[in-house]
Amino acid sequence: METIIYIAHGSRRDTANRKFIDFIQNVMQQSSATIQIFAFLEHAGPSVAQAIETCINQGANEITVVPVFLLPGIHANLDIQAELERFPNVIFHYRRPLGVDDIMVEILADRLAAAGFGGQEDEAVLLVSHGSRVPEAAVEFEKLAISLAEKIGCDVHRAYVTTPVFYHEMVRKLVGQKIFILPHFLFSGGYTVKMKRELDVVGGDIIFCEPVGFDEKLIPLIEKRATEVEHELKLSDYVTA
Repeated sequence: METIIYIAHGSRRDTANRKFIDFIQNVMQQSSATIQIFAFLEHAGPSVAQAIETCINQGANEITVVPVFLLPGIHANLDIQAELERFPNVIFHYRRPLGVDDIMVEILADRLAAAGFGGQEDEAVLLVSHGSRVPEAAVEFEKLAISLAEKIGCDVHRAYVTTPVFYHEMVRKLVGQKIFILPHFLFSGGYTVKMKRELDVVGGDIIFCEPVGFDEKLIPLIEKRATEVEHELKLSDYVTA
């Protein structure tokens, strides 16, 4: 029987977790899989192990795992792997994160348009991600920025919250322009609040766009990731350092 587990990071805020649950239930309605369940890696339940056990108890011995993460990184590449390895008798088909796709680019362009971005010469776009020690994440993020730049017809600068180049350093370089901060987050948590507080000190004309969030346009992208066997990731392919 076809079985799918959708895994999110999880948030300390119940409202954020509820948004994911509501969203992923809409995703499930679009799928014909016999067994579907969601799980959180941290901060909320069910845990990944609990979700796997639920599937096994319902008769599943082969499970498709869809990480609802924006980019590859420690969580998607290592932490989920560690959870799956606890069940050696189950066959897992591990899909890739959302990554770079026309749908994601469209959502980001929508966020800019909603914030009033007009592509003028005195406007700058700064795409901000969490950051990761996994090199693949930076490569994917750069590809995403390039794709977005092609769509909106202007440069898209990149920066991170936890790794260089830091967002406040990039903002200082762009001061003098109207800067549109575009948060590449699903669970924004306290990051957006932190960014706004720190950038108040920098000053300048700064506009914060809404984060990606759980936009309904992501539903076909998650369906796509769940079924694209040619992009299946094997546990042995993961970064281990």
